[in-house]
Order: sequence, then structure tokens, then C-alpha cells
Amino acid sequence: MKSKHTGINHILVLSKGEEVVQTISDYCVREKIHAAWIQGGVGAVKHAQIGYYDEKVKEYVFKLMPGPFEVASMQGNVTVVDGSPFLHVHTVLSKMDDTIGCIGAHLKAAVVAVTLEVFITTIDVPVSRKYDEDIGLNLLDV
Repeated sequence: MKSKHTGINHILVLSKGEEVVQTISDYCVREKIHAAWIQGGVGAVKHAQIGYYDEKVKEYVFKLMPGPFEVASMQGNVTVVDGSPFLHVHTVLSKMDDTIGCIGAHLKAAVVAVTLEVFITTIDVPVSRKYDEDIGLNLLDV
């Protein structure tokens, strides 16, 4: 991964083979980013683990999608859970074949297939998450 930042703005260029969520998370730990928007996310990925939260059983359901996919959109945020940066990322993925169609969901993991360009804008307000017993998730605590 290559990166550059000035002030509140960070530009990350992930390389082929890097794991998306872990690489961004490691960057946030290294740069001490505790509150931010994740935007941009353009490029291509494969082996995407995407899913949704099943409120009835209070857990995420993920499916491995082999791809490759164009990343049509990727956005999310960085907050703090148990003192460490926590990423919450959603994505829209477009098939890279002669079919037309996109899928969108919560992104657990993916491997960069070609490149992935990500923009992070830090926020000068502490933002943490607190476990909500009724929902079963760490929700924003503002």
C-alpha cells in the first residue's frame, strides 16, 4: 500500500493481493485515526466476503463472492471499539463479465484484484461505539 496525507485527508492506494479491510484498519491504527469517513473505494477486488445483519439471530450472515468485481462504491466510517479503531464498511460491487449487475452489502473482507484507491477524511470529534443489547451490535455512541 502507498499512502499520502495532509491535515485531515488521507489517500491510500492498495496493491494487488492486499486484504482491503485489514490493510485500512492497520493504517488507521498506525496513523492513530479514531474517527473518520471512508470514501472513494474505486478499483477491483476478488474473494469478497459480503453480507447483512440478521436482526432475528443477532449476527452477520456473510457469503464469499469469488469475483473479480469492479468496486462501484465503497464507503464507511472509522470509530473506536474497546480503545481501537473499528471499520464499518459497505460496498457496491459490479460483475466483470458480460452480465450486467451489481451487489451491495456490508464488506467483511476482500482481496485487491488490481488496485484500490481509498480516501479517508478524519473527524475532529471523538466517536465510539457502545454495545446495544436489544440490537446486538456496537452502535454509534454520540
